[in-house]
Amino acid sequence: MSWFRRNWLTKRRHHPSPLESITVEVFERAAISEGFTIDEAQREAIGALMASAEHGFYLWGPVGCGKSWILNVYYDAISSSRKRRVHFHEFFHQLHQAITKNGNSIERALDELLNEVDVLCFDEFHVHDVGDSMFIRRMLLALFVRPIRLIVTSNYPPDGLFPNPLFHDMFLPTIEVIAEKLEVLEIRGTRDYRLDSEHTQGFSSGVWLSPGTAAQYRELGLSTHGASSAATVTVSGRLLNVVQADHELLWFRFSDLCESETGSSDYLDLAARHPTWLISDIPSLTELDREPAQRFANLIDVLYDRQILVTFIATVPIHELAATSRGPLDIDRTISRLSQLRHHNESILK
Repeated sequence: MSWFRRNWLTKRRHHPSPLESITVEVFERAAISEGFTIDEAQREAIGALMASAEHGFYLWGPVGCGKSWILNVYYDAISSSRKRRVHFHEFFHQLHQAITKNGNSIERALDELLNEVDVLCFDEFHVHDVGDSMFIRRMLLALFVRPIRLIVTSNYPPDGLFPNPLFHDMFLPTIEVIAEKLEVLEIRGTRDYRLDSEHTQGFSSGVWLSPGTAAQYRELGLSTHGASSAATVTVSGRLLNVVQADHELLWFRFSDLCESETGSSDYLDLAARHPTWLISDIPSLTELDREPAQRFANLIDVLYDRQILVTFIATVPIHELAATSRGPLDIDRTISRLSQLRHHNESILK
């Protein structure tokens, strides 16, 4: 047994676990404070989560069923500061940077990122990139030898990860690792709780305006000719065209943001610098090639996770955004998140 693991076990024998104070009642109180009642599917998953305090967990279910809410309540209830909750692909990006910094050593990279972490929570675990899929197994194996409790949420069951039929078989060894090391919990609910948003804060307090008339621009205090003005913002060492970028607003045209070579790391960088966004000239995703549509879906993931206030000005209402099966991967999650916004027939001045 390594010195690191012996030392960790010794600490655990002399200090109460920060997980001991987490009970089902913690979740019930959190639900009451937010104005809803835990449903049976959620209660079953919470009970399993509480009953097996020594395991890591893989919590999956349909969009809006409460996975992230359960994860957040669980995370907030941990009394120790030795914890971290992160969107999976943000961590993946950070890990790649740390590996480069640490001489291509994944072990030293994880030391840097998780040195003070006993509980690690990954939200929105999904795999669609071939290159990423080959690396994830290596990352998980390096994680599982550490004394870290891992909690994962996903829209997919483990055997449904990386659903691309051309490459799914290549991912089976990783699926086997997940199934072996984590207890799999399914939330079987069919209700999308995101549709109950009260639009009071963060992402859900934003607005979706369509079809982008001059009157709608005026309601925002903007002029349509502003959308043709030119400015730039620096991200990842290169310039992107914007309409406006200052402490008050980051305003992108859809084409400048999603039809150029951008990725989730760029969106994370921009979201860290700008808390209020406007994205204009959004077309129906069915009119686009796969890449810009997928970039838009990835962008929504970042803006939602960072709880950025966004105004979207589109040519179509949300329910027509991806009306065919030609939309991006995980489009159900994208539409569910956008459906929390106030729609164009409500005054944004309220």
